[in-house]
Amino acid sequence: MVELFAADIRQIAPRAEELIPLLDEERQNRVRAYGATNDALRSLAAGLLLYDAFGESARGARYEHGKRGKPYLADRRPFNITHAGDYAVLALSAETVGVDLERIRAINWRRLSTRFFHPGEQAFLESAADPLTMFFTIWTLKESYLKAEGQGFSVSPKSFCVLPEDDSAVLKGGTAYHFRSVNAPEGYRLSVCARESEIADRVIFRTF
Repeated sequence: MVELFAADIRQIAPRAEELIPLLDEERQNRVRAYGATNDALRSLAAGLLLYDAFGESARGARYEHGKRGKPYLADRRPFNITHAGDYAVLALSAETVGVDLERIRAINWRRLSTRFFHPGEQAFLESAADPLTMFFTIWTLKESYLKAEGQGFSVSPKSFCVLPEDDSAVLKGGTAYHFRSVNAPEGYRLSVCARESEIADRVIFRTF
């Protein structure tokens, strides 16, 4: 089963300096390069979730990267990380996985959907009762798929269509992946794309 773990940067912030040494060297350098910013805290939170999942092997590991930069650890469970706002989220799976988190906020959803969404997604969005929330549902579903594939935006987001179905979704023309969307944390939209069919329906919060 795909497991989901989250960390709140507001809980981490008071102890940031003493927690940084728990990270691998590459991430320590990244966190310190950000300075006293929320970007630093989000990167720290992501590293702490990896440390929580993999223990000392994460701290001393040299992370490998796929051809599009997706990180992985040899001989460890596949994982993916996302962060936004006050949170970082880690997805752990037995197979390739992608996860994306976005804070629901006021945006010009119609303009952005015209630019980034498949025509089928645009039509779906226009008929939604709450198009703003639905925009972030579709966006995170698409991002999670691209991250599972390890492609990022090297693939045009308009070139494929993911349509929500309750708390899941359907990738038009593809059957190899399974999806889940979760309203957690509150005020955010979280979506997961995985080869595994069983995906957790809740996020487990870790404290450090």
